[in-house]
Amino acid sequence: MVTAAGQRRSARSVPRPTVRTAGVLTTVVVGILCVGGYMFRWSWSGFSGSVTLWDWLEVLALPFAVAAAPLLVRYRSGLQRRHHLMIVVGSTGFAAVVLAGYVVPLAWTGFPGNTVWDWLQLVLLPVVVATTSLLSGHSFQPRGSHFAAAAGLGLGVFVIFVIAGYLVPMKWTGFSGNTMWDWLKLLLLPVVVPAVLVPMFGQRVTERLSPPQTPDRNGVRIQ
Repeated sequence: MVTAAGQRRSARSVPRPTVRTAGVLTTVVVGILCVGGYMFRWSWSGFSGSVTLWDWLEVLALPFAVAAAPLLVRYRSGLQRRHHLMIVVGSTGFAAVVLAGYVVPLAWTGFPGNTVWDWLQLVLLPVVVATTSLLSGHSFQPRGSHFAAAAGLGLGVFVIFVIAGYLVPMKWTGFSGNTMWDWLKLLLLPVVVPAVLVPMFGQRVTERLSPPQTPDRNGVRIQ
């Protein structure tokens, strides 16, 4: 016998084939537009050399983080060595592209001219959204003073870096000219997400995304 809550969840859930089909169709359409815009100069598509990798990151970073968050919640305990290796390789590859974009420079990346401030505006909220969900579960329980010391050290280094960006000044940081109001706009959501939203909804999301438990002999799902 299935509980009423389980029936409501089943009624609201979208069949996986439908979601998969929609994803495939969206990917195909975007792929065709990219090929037509970049290779065949379809001006109406808006895809051209002026749309750089930086522009794509501005569009996709936050949606990708929102999509990745529930996956990390559900499968965080099932990540294997190959998954960690893929993450390390992907991060290293992206860092290499960023470095080449500035050093070579590679105009198609759109990275030259963007400062540390621009990167904070781009990645801070997506990174917080994608990773804070991991901190809300019972599997993450920092013990002792090591975690607090590391967090304090990292924050201290960042504060010193910011102060140096204003006082030296280091133009490549992009900090000069930004006021406390600008910092408030930058940090408000990344602070609100882990401090307010995750405690409110983290446990509920974790329960909804946790793998279903095995039914007993009578067919009743054990809660």
